[in-house]
Amino acid sequence: MSEMLPLFPLGTVLMPGGRLSLRVFEQRYLSLIKQCLRDETVFGIVLINDGSEVAKPGSETELEITGVTARIVDWDTTPDGLLGITVEGEDRFSIVSSHRQADGLIVADVEYWVEEDSIPLPEDVDDLIDLLAQLAEHPHIKRMGVQLGIEDANALSNCLVQLLPLPEQLKYEMLEIGDAIERLDFLYEILDEMSEEGAG
Repeated sequence: MSEMLPLFPLGTVLMPGGRLSLRVFEQRYLSLIKQCLRDETVFGIVLINDGSEVAKPGSETELEITGVTARIVDWDTTPDGLLGITVEGEDRFSIVSSHRQADGLIVADVEYWVEEDSIPLPEDVDDLIDLLAQLAEHPHIKRMGVQLGIEDANALSNCLVQLLPLPEQLKYEMLEIGDAIERLDFLYEILDEMSEEGAG
C-alpha cells in the first residue's frame, strides 16, 4: 500500500532510530515543519544523489530511492534566529514517484518496507557495543538525547551507522540492507579497513 509523503532532501542519511539536528530556513520547509508539529505527522528524509539542499533557480535535485520517515522530537530557535529541530528516524520507504509542488516542496508516492523482525544480538559484538558507548560520549550526541541501540541487532547496527563518521553514500548502502546481521557484518568490514588504513 502506497502513501503520499512530503520529502526533506538532505546530504545526510537518517537511519531508523537515529537522530539528526536540522536548521530550517526555507519557507517550504518552515511550512512543512509547522504542519507536522500541528498534526503530529512525519515527513521523509532522503539522501540527495545530485543537486543541493537549498533550492537554486533552474536546478533539479536527484534523490536516492530509499528514505526514512522523520518525526520531530524537539525544536528551538538557534542563536542565529533560525528554527532548529531534532528528528528521529522511524520507518524505511521506497519512492514510487514524486513531483514538485508550486512552493518547491517535493511530495512522493512511497511504499513502506516491511518492518524488520527483532534479531537478538550476536555473541561476538562486545567491541561494537563498546564503540557505540564511546561515540555516545560526544557532546553533540548527548545534546540530541540519542538512545543507545543495544537491545537487538537492528538497533545496534542502525545506531552505529548513524553515529559513525562514514561517507554518506556508504551509510546509504547500509540503509538499503534489509538484514541487521548483514549490516553488522558490513560494519565489521568497514571498521577493519579503517583500522588497516590507520595502521598504514
